[in-house]
Parts: sequence; structure tokens; C-alpha cells
Amino acid sequence: MLQKIIFSVLFSSFLYAHPHTFMDVSPKIIVKNNIIKNINIKWLMDEMTSSMLIMEFDQNQNNKIDKDENNYILKNYFSSLSKYDYYIHISQKFKINNFNASIIKNRIQYSFDMILNKNINIKNFSLSFYDTDFFVSLQLKKEFITQKLPYIINDIDGDFYYGYKITYK
Repeated sequence: MLQKIIFSVLFSSFLYAHPHTFMDVSPKIIVKNNIIKNINIKWLMDEMTSSMLIMEFDQNQNNKIDKDENNYILKNYFSSLSKYDYYIHISQKFKINNFNASIIKNRIQYSFDMILNKNINIKNFSLSFYDTDFFVSLQLKKEFITQKLPYIINDIDGDFYYGYKITYK
């Protein structure tokens, strides 16, 4: 009987610790004289999440996100992620600019720029992508990196969450 209770308690905790949304992450860094000028991030959401969000976001059902719809998403969805630092972990504070939501092949994509508070050299600069609450799974793969800057990608295994770290060399 005790084994059943222990198993039930342990198993039920695993039911709550799983992502609800899966996103492909594509970072693009613009560099001039080894100083980072801009960081653009694109999130492409999974099909299931996208289908639900498209039904809510695309109010006029024209299969694109118009300006009013984009503003609605920014205000009611995206901005609330600031308390999680937008699932982006770096060594300094940043702001978000140029948010744009779109529909790409029936999937929701968010694109935004990270504005750093100070000049940062690209050498050994790192960005990490993860959600410690494990409601969002962020995928960073080599095929998502389109620029020619040298980098390495490392996995982050935080026991209760999983993520990726990209370090530019």
C-alpha cells in the first residue's frame, strides 16, 4: 500500500512538469567591429499551440496578423513574459523592441529585437534559452542559426527543465 502511495505522489508530480508549448528559437546577432549592434530573436511555435492562437489572434480570419492584432498580442500575451525575461538568460539587462507576430505556414512566429544596456563584445558572448517552470520548451538547433559567426551550442540540463546555450567565439 505504501508503495502505491509513493508511486502516486511521484507520478502525479511528473504530470505537472511538462511543456505545454514548444518553440523553435532562431537568434541572429548583428556585429560591427566585434561589438553587438542588434540581437533579433524569432520564435516559431508548434502546430498545436499555433492553431489555438491563430483562432484567437486572427480576428478577421485573413490568415495574417494585422497591425491591431499584433498590438493585441504584444499587450496581452508577449509583454507578460517580461517577468520571465522572455525565457532568455544573459549577463545583463535588456529591453525588447520591434515585436512582430506573424503566421508562417500555419504556425505563429514572434520576432523581436533585444536592446542591450551597454556595448558587448561578441567574443565569448552567451545567450541561454529555457523556462525553469517547464511550461515552454525552447528548441535551439544548428539549422536555426543562419549567420556565419562562429558559435557552439551546449545543452542545459537543470534537472527540472531543459534548455540551450549558444556561445559566440
